[in-house]
Amino acid sequence: MSDRVQTPEGGTPIVGDDPVYLNDPIQDATVRMLLELAAQVWVERERRLTLEALLEKKGIVAHDEIERHTPDTVLAARLKDERARFLEDVFKELRRVPLNQ
Repeated sequence: MSDRVQTPEGGTPIVGDDPVYLNDPIQDATVRMLLELAAQVWVERERRLTLEALLEKKGIVAHDEIERHTPDTVLAARLKDERARFLEDVFKELRRVPLNQ
């Protein structure tokens, strides 16, 4: 008998660098993707709200100016690159799933 405690779903404990949440590696990858996405969304939201509050407090930009802003070509290209990096970070877990499932 193993001294490792099982999760209620029958998998290994949710600890370490490669936690197992469920018995299906695709479902595990999906859970890790959602956790990564949630973490990144919160960090970005907190930073954006802080930045907007500071800009408004200092009278640099009003909230409605932010809502109406359209990026120029340089910023649009930067946003495209950042979006690609973001998607790579979120979907990286799917690349870890064995193809022989």
